[in-house]
Amino acid sequence: MGAQAPQWLLTSFVDAMQQIGATATRSDLETESVDLAERWSAPERQLHNVRRLMNTLTHIDEISSSAHDPDFLRVAAWYHGAFLNKALDIKLGGFQANFASTRCIDHAHNRLTNLGVPEEVVARIDELIAFLTRHRAPRTDFDAQVLVDADLAVLACSPQDYKKLRTSLRAELSELDDLQFTKARMALVKKLLSYETIYQSPLGSAWEDTARANLEVELTRLEREKAQLCQAAQAEDTDDTEDADDTDEVVEDSTTTTGTLIIKRRSIKKRIPVASPDDEATSTGVLPRMIEEDTDSDEDEEATSSLESAVESLDLPTSD
Repeated sequence: MGAQAPQWLLTSFVDAMQQIGATATRSDLETESVDLAERWSAPERQLHNVRRLMNTLTHIDEISSSAHDPDFLRVAAWYHGAFLNKALDIKLGGFQANFASTRCIDHAHNRLTNLGVPEEVVARIDELIAFLTRHRAPRTDFDAQVLVDADLAVLACSPQDYKKLRTSLRAELSELDDLQFTKARMALVKKLLSYETIYQSPLGSAWEDTARANLEVELTRLEREKAQLCQAAQAEDTDDTEDADDTDEVVEDSTTTTGTLIIKRRSIKKRIPVASPDDEATSTGVLPRMIEEDTDSDEDEEATSSLESAVESLDLPTSD
């Protein structure tokens, strides 16, 4: 798997490790780079893979002029992906990556220590990984802002690439059902949009408008999908309840000449009031509009078209 990573990428890791003070031999550092590359190249990684790592490192280079220790940021980016945040680490009601983050931090701490990185540098990289997980850096930590912005730069892409991003993320979290995924993704998108600015570093601000437009269009799509999924789940629950509530009513019908009472039974179905779908509000407090079911391809084309319109209306260049 490590062979999927180009040699220059492995060499760049070794160089960064030496710059932050690692005392291990170059051979040991090369072995570490291959191990990390194999983790990033795992087949289940549809989004957080070697290509994503290379993009993050490239974006660090683009905006690192305001950073004091850019090699700290590069090493943190490498170890941030040592473990993938999978479905079991996502809790409904919010996007919680604490478990995966802890595993990455523990792994980085142990490996960096074993490779001879000074203790204070190890502690700093642990801290940077935690900021990456939260998608937010302290206001006074300019290096952390550069790192987080470089990681989030993937959001400032063309509508076509953003559609691919969503598809890859869904495949990567295939353990979640559609409603669970939609709720978890909505929580993260809303969190990012709630910030006054998504990007905190001076140079990262150039990505702001494009990324915000992509996220806003995605949130609209997610709210629509959630309404449809909730409606379908409600209809299924109603059908199950009606089936369970079929009862028999005893009806006195007639008697025989011997005085024996003849009992007949007839099936009575209880009438259960069902709330109109129009009564259900979305998480934003806006009543969902009922959408006719369509094919996946048509829906994707509609979403792409809407995304293109949102970005083009800003008259901003988009990155490929």
